[in-house]
Amino acid sequence: MKIVHQSLFRAREVFYGWWIVLSGGVLLSMSSGLFNTGFGFYVRPISQQFGWSTTVISGAVSLSRFEGGILGPVEGFLIQKFGTRGIIGFGLLCFGAGFILLSETNGSIPIYYVSFLLMSVGSTLGTWSPVMASINNWFDNNRTKAISFTMVGMGLGGLFWTPLVGLSIERFEWQQTAFVSGIIIMGIGLPLSRLVRTNPEPYGYLPDGVSDNIPSVSSRSVFLDQNRDYDYTLREALATRSFWLMSWGHSLALMTVAAIGLHLVPYLQSDLGFSIGIVIQFTLILTFTQILSHLLGGFYGNKFPKKYIAAITMFGHAIALLILATAVSYWQVMLALIIQGISWEKQLSEEIFNVCPGR
Repeated sequence: MKIVHQSLFRAREVFYGWWIVLSGGVLLSMSSGLFNTGFGFYVRPISQQFGWSTTVISGAVSLSRFEGGILGPVEGFLIQKFGTRGIIGFGLLCFGAGFILLSETNGSIPIYYVSFLLMSVGSTLGTWSPVMASINNWFDNNRTKAISFTMVGMGLGGLFWTPLVGLSIERFEWQQTAFVSGIIIMGIGLPLSRLVRTNPEPYGYLPDGVSDNIPSVSSRSVFLDQNRDYDYTLREALATRSFWLMSWGHSLALMTVAAIGLHLVPYLQSDLGFSIGIVIQFTLILTFTQILSHLLGGFYGNKFPKKYIAAITMFGHAIALLILATAVSYWQVMLALIIQGISWEKQLSEEIFNVCPGR
């Protein structure tokens, strides 16, 4: 959109889009800290208690990724039909219920798989997809910054929630930790979900807090259409090479992040022999560099071509995996995790997908 940016304040109030950024960041912190990075602390105690192999435990991750590929095309339709608040509320109920069901697994592989599927679906529908959809609607010129600041929540989740998960499992049992995590997700997440709004126009705003000196919603829609860059249709996008290259590249990056999120903690504990305290230090290093990367990405993401930044970060993922796979010392692991954290620029992938293919 080619709209002249005005003040983010109106009537001495902060533009409401930034409240969505704040609440979305908290939701992402729970998804990241309790599930994406925190679940790695469950792998070893579950394996030891039930005698399951790593293949059985990680099989649930593969199933959830397959589910995500099927659910992905439907998410946009669901968000448009039911709104972001309804989808987030439903997702958080699934997310929390998945953790509570996990606490009742008692050696049943099917129950474990169902609980993980609930957590995966819930974390997607309850945090990432609707939050990003709202931010994309509420921001245009400041979209990269808004996404970056929201993504900081993922890093803060790793700094706050993930160490608590590790320490809780170490001191108590993993079942109690899973149960309490489910209660926290629903107790904190559901009230926050009420703050998220799908579009700014019904509330008298245009994206980025532009004044609402346009007489009607229909007039605002015409104004937006006149200033919006051309959007590819689904059929047009699928017919371009750029779309498929971006999709495969994004998938490879997510595969790396998911693999490290699940296997890092048991790898450091079992294969490299680090104590739980040192492992928590490593997760803090990883998440701190993620936060730094997200903050910097919000500024240089608008100044440099995103395709080159994405290529550099993909190279960083590869280097981090290579160092981590051959690491034998504390400092090698630290170097690998710093590179991995800096390379975790997911908001740039979101921004690239907002650019018309072929541009």
